Amino acid sequence: MRVKRVEVIGGEGLIYLATRVSRKVGGPEEIVEELEDVDRVSRLLGNIIRAGHLSVLEHSLVRVWLEADWRQVTEALFHHKYVEATPGDEILVSMNPRTAVEMLSTSSDPVARHLAVEAIGRMPLIAEAVGLDAHGEPSLEVEMRRVSEDPLVYAFTSSPHDDPRHGFFSFWTVMSRVASHQFVRHRRLSFTQRSGRYTKPDGFIFPRTVNEEIRELMRRHAMRSKEVYDDLLARGVRKEDARYVLPAALKTALFVSGRQSDWYHFLELRTDVHAQDEIRRFALIVADVMGWERGD
Repeated sequence: MRVKRVEVIGGEGLIYLATRVSRKVGGPEEIVEELEDVDRVSRLLGNIIRAGHLSVLEHSLVRVWLEADWRQVTEALFHHKYVEATPGDEILVSMNPRTAVEMLSTSSDPVARHLAVEAIGRMPLIAEAVGLDAHGEPSLEVEMRRVSEDPLVYAFTSSPHDDPRHGFFSFWTVMSRVASHQFVRHRRLSFTQRSGRYTKPDGFIFPRTVNEEIRELMRRHAMRSKEVYDDLLARGVRKEDARYVLPAALKTALFVSGRQSDWYHFLELRTDVHAQDEIRRFALIVADVMGWERGD
């Protein structure tokens, strides 16, 4: 087997950004500024990897082109999650860094381990955390475009591919917990969500599909819940326990990444006219960014 080329989509900067979303209120602009501090990024990534919190490593993709026997490659990758391979004169394999780290720690297959080393080696901060030699400088610059105000949506990495299984897109958005509960059901996408254990409530989102009288009733209920929440904190209750009284209208933020094909599946379901209004409006924005159109 001979590796011909390796391409990192996203990189350590995107992973750091996704990680910080869970513990910070507000938009992503301030977090992007933190990427200027390489030591800070390195410490956080090292800490989460050593703690075993590998899910945030799913917010990037590595493409590897190689000359190899197709059967040998598929046998090596058969038992590993979140990896895709396409045959050809050069075989294209893509995986997220989490897959590569887990492959390195669990597989004895030399092909799998070699692919993992090649993938991780292009991300020096992650490579250092798992004890590997690295190639080049860390990729800390991130693409960021504010593509919608209502709902608030930022588009990050956009890397389409002719085979959508190897394309990759990332978005940051704000929505209610009602909508986020629907969103996270799309389990082949990767999510990092604002944590109620570490952040306080940052407002509420109410449906546009009810009249103003109903919205005001909802608003009064939500504010009363917030008053109870604040009272619980004053009594010494931890945020992770006090949040039980907050309604599903609570505003949350999510960083979401995934393969182009998995975003397509999300869009097929959530741009449908029967989809719930809040998540459908988000899906229509994603569809516009990706240039996707419904077939019906």
